[in-house]
Amino acid sequence: MKPGLILLFTGDNAFCELVSEVFLATGAVLLVTQSVAQALQIVAEQGSDLKLVLMDFEEGSRGMTLLSAIHTCYQHLPIVVTASTDFYHAKAVAYANGARVCLNKPVSARQLASTIEELQPVHAPLVAA
Repeated sequence: MKPGLILLFTGDNAFCELVSEVFLATGAVLLVTQSVAQALQIVAEQGSDLKLVLMDFEEGSRGMTLLSAIHTCYQHLPIVVTASTDFYHAKAVAYANGARVCLNKPVSARQLASTIEELQPVHAPLVAA
């Protein structure tokens, strides 16, 4: 079985390390980008192979257009958003644009792993239990 492709959109190095830690033992391939243009390119080229998208809105709701575009093209794809500034606004806009979950940062590895596990089909977990 092909390992899952995970798209991570973030400019936060600590969050990137946390996500890498969560997926370390799973065999998933983490595609990390800091730019909307690069994320859109990944979605255009590999969108049907993506298993999950993690989007970190460190700067408030930056990237909402990206979120909307991904959700429009791949409505089945689980999208998790994290935000630390203006969380309630970011959360409302994220849900309106297709996010399945919005988490307030800081997020622990356990909380992130649990959230991701809840989003995955029983037969294809991305995070080791």
